[in-house]
Amino acid sequence: LTEQPLQQLTRDFYSVYSERKDLDQFLSYYAEDAVLEDIINGDRIEGKEALRVFFDWSNPGFKALAKNTLVVEDIITSQNQAVVKGYFTPFGWGEETFEAMYFTTILTFNDADKISKQVDWINYPASLVDYTNRKNANDWIQQDTNE
Repeated sequence: LTEQPLQQLTRDFYSVYSERKDLDQFLSYYAEDAVLEDIINGDRIEGKEALRVFFDWSNPGFKALAKNTLVVEDIITSQNQAVVKGYFTPFGWGEETFEAMYFTTILTFNDADKISKQVDWINYPASLVDYTNRKNANDWIQQDTNE
């Protein structure tokens, strides 16, 4: 990928993500064996079908409170990676309302221009993360160095 097409591909992906209407179109940006790592929450999701379950767009508990569910502030690209900074807009989940949350994401694209790896750092409100019982993303360091 050259830098301009990667910028556009990344913008297109986040446009679909922000609208949060067509999960199949959203998932079409991912490779079948894509991996998503949520560093703060300690989640590691492997494979496109597991991503479908993880994102759970059809869950009636979610309520968008803004036209777009996220805003991209900056995209930096190099070779086959994009670093994206932005924020999720406020949303409702069940009876609760959650504030806007900053995120920084690294997307790695494969030779077919599909996302093969996504690493998220999301500034979750404390009420969304059980810091005592969450999985620990630091456990992956040893696993990754042994591969």
